[in-house]
Amino acid sequence: MDGVTTYPFYVIGGDWGSAIAPVKDELPLKGDTVVGNDVWIGQHVTIMPGVHIGDGAIIGANSVVASDIPPYAVAVGNPCRVVRMRFDDEFIAFLLQLKWWDWDIEKIERNFKALSSGDLSLIRNL
Repeated sequence: MDGVTTYPFYVIGGDWGSAIAPVKDELPLKGDTVVGNDVWIGQHVTIMPGVHIGDGAIIGANSVVASDIPPYAVAVGNPCRVVRMRFDDEFIAFLLQLKWWDWDIEKIERNFKALSSGDLSLIRNL
């Protein structure tokens, strides 16, 4: 950002290839971007570097995610913000311990109804 332009002349090659490419220490590092398991991301969402999106979160279309989103949150907007939680704290803790996404395929197939139903008692009774 200190140069007059941010255009990457060095990628073109030829006479322009002599432009100096930035070294890693000159580039800001925000950390890894992590998207949890079973996250639904709407169309045209931008996720900024270094953001963590928790398991089971829902990110609404056209959102710009610039900060962390907790597990099982519904978040929308620019900037993206949590508008509600999908479940209460106790059930979220249960789901995070259950980690159904780590089950083998046979167990998932046996439990399609419990996983897909709006009847949360089905998953609690497994």
